[in-house]
Amino acid sequence: MTSDDQSGISREATGVSDGQGRTKRAGELDYWSRRADAEGVLQNSWFEGFYTGHFGLTRDDYSDRRVLDIGCGPRGSLEWATMARERIGVDPLADDYLQMGAADHAMTYVAAGAESIPFEDHRFDIVCSFNSLDHVDDLEATIAEMKRLTAVGGLLLVITDVHDRPTPQEPVCFDWNIVEMFAPEFAVQSLRCCEKLGGGAYRSAEQGEFFNHADARRRYGVLSARFIRVAVPEADARETDIAEKASQIPGCAGSTVARLLTGLGERANASSRLREAEATAGRLLRRMRKRVQATADGLSQRVSGRGGRHRRR
Repeated sequence: MTSDDQSGISREATGVSDGQGRTKRAGELDYWSRRADAEGVLQNSWFEGFYTGHFGLTRDDYSDRRVLDIGCGPRGSLEWATMARERIGVDPLADDYLQMGAADHAMTYVAAGAESIPFEDHRFDIVCSFNSLDHVDDLEATIAEMKRLTAVGGLLLVITDVHDRPTPQEPVCFDWNIVEMFAPEFAVQSLRCCEKLGGGAYRSAEQGEFFNHADARRRYGVLSARFIRVAVPEADARETDIAEKASQIPGCAGSTVARLLTGLGERANASSRLREAEATAGRLLRRMRKRVQATADGLSQRVSGRGGRHRRR
C-alpha cells in the first residue's frame, strides 16, 4: 500500500468514539466465541515460533524475563514461555476469555485496554503486540504505554496489519511509517514489510513476499518489527514530570487529558519540543484548575443562597 501523496503515510486514525468502542468489543467477543465453538479448545501451538525464531530469538532469551503481551486474545499466547519469570497478557476482554478456557492457562490475564495498563514504569523485559495494534482505541496512547512499560535494554516485538481501510474491529489505520512513532525511545533492530496473504497476519509475516512499494494498488500489508528500548533521559524525565502534574488535578488521573500530557512528553525528541510540551502541559493544568475552582465557587454560592431550605446530607 502506498499513500496518495507518496509520503508513506496514507491515513492515521488514533482514536475511536465510545459507541465505536462498544461495537468493536462486541464484534471481537463474537469472533472469539465462534472460534472457541469451532475449535473446542483454542489452539496456540504456533506462538512460540513467532516469539522466538521469527525475531531471531531463542527460548533462552526469555529465561527469567518479565514478558507482556498487549492485546493477547484468549488462546494462551505465552503458555509456551515456562522459563519466563512473569508472563502477562493484557486485553479488554480478558475476563470474558476466562470463560473460553483461558482460566486453565498458566499465564496471567489482566483486563485492561492497551491505552492504560496497570503496571509500573519499565517493568517488562519483553513487550509484544501481535495482530493487535490496529485494534486499539487510541494509537498514540498505546505506543506511549509501550514506551513506559519497557525496561531500557528490553525488546518490543510487533506484528501488525498495515492498511488505510478502517473496520469495526480494526478502526486504527496507519502506513509503513508507523515505525517512526516509536522513536526516540525505541530503535529498530529488524524490520520486514510483507504482502498480505489469505491466511492472515501470521502466515503473511512468516511466508509473505516482500511488499512492493512501487505497486500503487491499495491493499493490506503486514509489518513485522523488533525494537530495543534505549535511554532518553531528558524525554523520560519530562514524561514523568508531566504525568505527575496531571495526576494532581482532581478527576484527571487516567483520563484523556492525562494521556495527552504524557503523550506530549513522549513525542518530544528535541529540547525545543520538550520545552513546548512542558509549556503546553502547564497551560492545560492552569486552565483545568481554574475550571475546578470556578465549579467549586459556584457550588458554594448555590449552597449559601439556599440558606436553610435544604438540610445538608
